Amino acid sequence: MSEFQGVWVVAELAADGTLSETTQELMTPARRLADKLGQPLSGVIIAGDQDTMAAQTQFGQFGANQVLAVKSPELSEYQVEAYTAALSGAINERKPNIVLMSASGDTADYAPRVAIRTQGGLITNAIDLDLNDQGAVDVTRSCYAESLLSSVSATARPQLISVKKKAFPKPVANGNAAATVEALSPDLASVKRRVKRVSVEQAESKGAKKLEDADIIVSGGRGLKGPENFHLVEELAAALGGAVGASRAVVDAGWRPHSEQVGQTGKTVSPKVYIALGISGAIQHLVGMSTSQIIIAINRDESAPIFKSSDFGIVGDVTEIVPELIRTIKEQNLVLHV
Repeated sequence: MSEFQGVWVVAELAADGTLSETTQELMTPARRLADKLGQPLSGVIIAGDQDTMAAQTQFGQFGANQVLAVKSPELSEYQVEAYTAALSGAINERKPNIVLMSASGDTADYAPRVAIRTQGGLITNAIDLDLNDQGAVDVTRSCYAESLLSSVSATARPQLISVKKKAFPKPVANGNAAATVEALSPDLASVKRRVKRVSVEQAESKGAKKLEDADIIVSGGRGLKGPENFHLVEELAAALGGAVGASRAVVDAGWRPHSEQVGQTGKTVSPKVYIALGISGAIQHLVGMSTSQIIIAINRDESAPIFKSSDFGIVGDVTEIVPELIRTIKEQNLVLHV
């Protein structure tokens, strides 16, 4: 396996052309693995004709030795066949040892296809990474609705690993560091496209920030008694400068859109503060927020499972407690420092 050398981080780009938050986080374990192996670290950008200079600069500042800019007009928007061909072609040509990517809807789509085309070993939804005595990556991932942790490794090369958001902190950027840039131009003209993107709609985000990026999240559940009371969640989130989330029960009942759902079948979040209003705390919901730094729960059922996972809890009716909480925050101009 000595022919496989180097650690790659496959970029996800934000709307402004910079590296996404998750890609920045990936640079922390990537740099550590590369240093332990004594192998170079490369950032990989797959894009169309757009300007990727900002992302290339960031890769260098976050510790990449090299940036591979894989560009083609066929890659102007995400399309699984073209993306798979471009990335697997680069991997088969350069033979990296480890390829890290964020765990997202796109990687769930293309990563298995890339693994097949490169004969690599794929491990998904990692929450921790380390090298074992054989030089392979030991991957810690959650299983059984995240009630257990398992440690797995891949015997095949390359090792393809998707990593959950906020599993690692972002590294400190070195403004004086820079990476060399090499352009790759894959021939994708003959790639058969079986899926066509018809349109893209941006989901409306309630609160001060997007749910995935917020440091403070206020989520509501069935304890709010009805959709007419969900304004309490929105008002508290706005007062604290946070984002709005919801339990699956609320989403299934049609009170809130799926884009706000936190949990196993929704979004996984890891804010500094998570406030659960009227949420019982089923394991499927805890899966999506259990890594929050501070969890605060308000529920009238003192035996609700959410309290076992909470740092602070209030037993009471959310429709009575939350209005008083909002009023106090506004009257005293309180600010939550996180």
